[in-house]
Amino acid sequence: MTAVSEGSAAAEAQLRPGDLIVEFAGEAVRGLDDLHRLLTEDRIGELLPIKIIRRGELRRILVTPREIS
Repeated sequence: MTAVSEGSAAAEAQLRPGDLIVEFAGEAVRGLDDLHRLLTEDRIGELLPIKIIRRGELRRILVTPREIS
């Protein structure tokens, strides 16, 4: 990630600039297109696990996607 918007689902999940999302809800994320494909309407409001790499360390975080207002 290059930026995290204040008040966003990413901010609430404590994602930070520089985090690399490598898995979303059990599916590999190889790039932004993969992440967009996985963020579907049926996942809005659902608590989902993601895996990130932060400063070389693999971490598991829970995030609840929501619509952008």
